[in-house]
Amino acid sequence: MTASQGRAGICSLLLGIAGVAMFGCPWLPSAVSPWIRSFPVYLIVPVGICAVVSGVDALRDMRGKDRADRHRARAGIILGSVAIVVPVAVVAWACWVLSGTYG
Repeated sequence: MTASQGRAGICSLLLGIAGVAMFGCPWLPSAVSPWIRSFPVYLIVPVGICAVVSGVDALRDMRGKDRADRHRARAGIILGSVAIVVPVAVVAWACWVLSGTYG
């Protein structure tokens, strides 16, 4: 196993972790700057998309390599998917609730 095979998928994993971790930013203590509490919320979906794309690319590069460790890339894809699906579902739910209230 070469060094590049050992690190394959780490970018996807880190982006996925960052995307999911950004869910907690609004609940940081009030002593933290409002920019740090609110701005990362706008980056959740783009970071999730980058995690999924990076993970798929890493898996494509590992195709045909028997000793390649695919766990990090797969975990990054899963975490990136969570970072995409949850905000979209929340917005869809909010639109559904609000349309029922005023419709």
